[in-house]
Amino acid sequence: MSPTQDQGTGTGSASGLPDFVGSGPDGLPDYEHGGDDPVGPTEGARRRTLVLVLSVIGSALVLLAVGTLVLSQTVFRGLDDEERTVASSTASRSAEGHEEYVPNEEDPSLAPPPPIFTQAPTTDCTMPEYAPAAAADPGTVRGGNLQYTPPEGWDYPWSESSLPYMSEVGSQGRNVEGSWYSVVNLGKVEFTEDEGGYPGLEQAAVTIFQCYATTSGVLVGFGENPEVTDHRSEPTTVDGQPAWIVQATYHFEDQDQFSSTSASIVTSIVVETPDGPSALASDVAADHPDHVQNLEDIIASLEVVD
Repeated sequence: MSPTQDQGTGTGSASGLPDFVGSGPDGLPDYEHGGDDPVGPTEGARRRTLVLVLSVIGSALVLLAVGTLVLSQTVFRGLDDEERTVASSTASRSAEGHEEYVPNEEDPSLAPPPPIFTQAPTTDCTMPEYAPAAAADPGTVRGGNLQYTPPEGWDYPWSESSLPYMSEVGSQGRNVEGSWYSVVNLGKVEFTEDEGGYPGLEQAAVTIFQCYATTSGVLVGFGENPEVTDHRSEPTTVDGQPAWIVQATYHFEDQDQFSSTSASIVTSIVVETPDGPSALASDVAADHPDHVQNLEDIIASLEVVD
């Protein structure tokens, strides 16, 4: 306030000090309780107040910013990550669940049989001249330079003088029903020079397979147009020697001719032995699990012999 400003009813004195004449009984200025203080805040006080208010506001803003940052790095971030994870997982499952199914053409149960599995053989199925098989070791069946151990139940001595492209044949059978048997033959492979001689493992196995599947003894059961499934033609080994196997299941054209079987597994295996190629040719009841297992056991027991 200015030193010359009027205070109550007094006037300023020469000394510049306030004149308290006419003041209240205590000698202080007579202000009513609750009245406005005529003395306003100083400029310094106003500045201090402004600084204090601004400090409080600034502190509040800082705290709010810190709180927002903490939430964004914890709760909100966790939610975002969870949403991204769910979205990613759903996308992956959706992609797998709607992936287009493409049949495997090499799957024997789906693909049509290749041309080698024909009802009409692609060769003449030449029958070599008869030659007896060499004596087999006790408890074995021998043909050509191969022999196998017959499983229990294979007690029918099958008689084959010769088969297409196979001589020195030895065979054994197991009854399926009536006059129908599962049979496994072994023999020495022979191709005539008129047909170009021995064509190699793969072609020899294919040729023997085709001829065996269409001989009169099996054709009478298979029919003229049986369905062919589970086919394969691939390299293998027998007793450590290179070999080739051709195999397929033939489903009989007349499904009602037998009561316990309606399909046969036809197999040919040609093996390169030190004394020339020898082969296995067989047909085994496909719907008799014990016969199928017997075939696998016979193949596993194959030995190359002199």
